[in-house]
Amino acid sequence: MKFNWGTGIVIALTVMISGMLVLVSIAVRQDFDLVDNDYYQKSITYQQHIEKVGNTAELEKKIVFELSADTLKLAFPNLANFQEYSGKIHFYSPVEARRDFSLEVKVDTAFSQIIDLKNLEKGRYQVKIDWSANAVSYYQEEEIAVE
Repeated sequence: MKFNWGTGIVIALTVMISGMLVLVSIAVRQDFDLVDNDYYQKSITYQQHIEKVGNTAELEKKIVFELSADTLKLAFPNLANFQEYSGKIHFYSPVEARRDFSLEVKVDTAFSQIIDLKNLEKGRYQVKIDWSANAVSYYQEEEIAVE
């Protein structure tokens, strides 16, 4: 068989089409997670979020995060009776949505909450606390690394 310019064009096109098919198959198999599944609803209520962040900025003391080997202690400011504290603590993993989890704010008499991190996969998390005390809503976010 003789190698001429026609054969070269056919080989070049075959290599190019094969490469495109490989890239398309890789792109189709990629897993993608949206930051939030209900992003549209959250965009509607974003003004309330801004007000919560503003309320938190006005506090003299904010929530103090104390991370140890397998626990996270949250020390809330003393704003009301400890029974009036409510809200959600959300652990957001930027790596995978399946690592995310939420729990309720349950402050003890010392205005603190201890969270067990033993079952949490290693990695970086954003702890998003949406809480209220004395009928005022607050929002605070902190990044932690679980090892």
